Amino acid sequence: MSIQADAIECGLLGKLGVDSDAVQKYQVLCLPQAVEYLREGSDLVDSTESITLSKLLKQENIACANSYDLGLDTKLTELRGLDIYVGCIWIRDHAAVPAVVAILSRFLGDKIQEWRKGSKKSQVHAELKITDEKISAEIEFNGDTEAFLKVIKGLKDE
Repeated sequence: MSIQADAIECGLLGKLGVDSDAVQKYQVLCLPQAVEYLREGSDLVDSTESITLSKLLKQENIACANSYDLGLDTKLTELRGLDIYVGCIWIRDHAAVPAVVAILSRFLGDKIQEWRKGSKKSQVHAELKITDEKISAEIEFNGDTEAFLKVIKGLKDE
């Protein structure tokens, strides 16, 4: 990871009380949405989708941490509408991008199939941060799930 990206990451997570050394062993972080705007002691809220995604990444041998793994005191919320809240997915290692895209695509595809029976389309709310020596990018997305799938599949080809 570049020195600049590492400094930004440590600053953002450090203000939440996360030990910067603890973060170094992970390729991907699944954190609450808008984590960069929160301060230590703020109410952190993880979505069930974010926790599920982190479990799926771990099952595929991606070194992934969620809020609990980083020692953050978070609340868990389960939203029962059509919207999918995956939180902030922080990809720290460019080598993990293809696996993250594949797992996230499969996860969202399964969600779409669950709701296809109805006439409404699901919306996805996500933040993607990619910070390593090759690339530094941020995508904040609030929109159609199928459009989001197209966006993240484009990352896989980069």
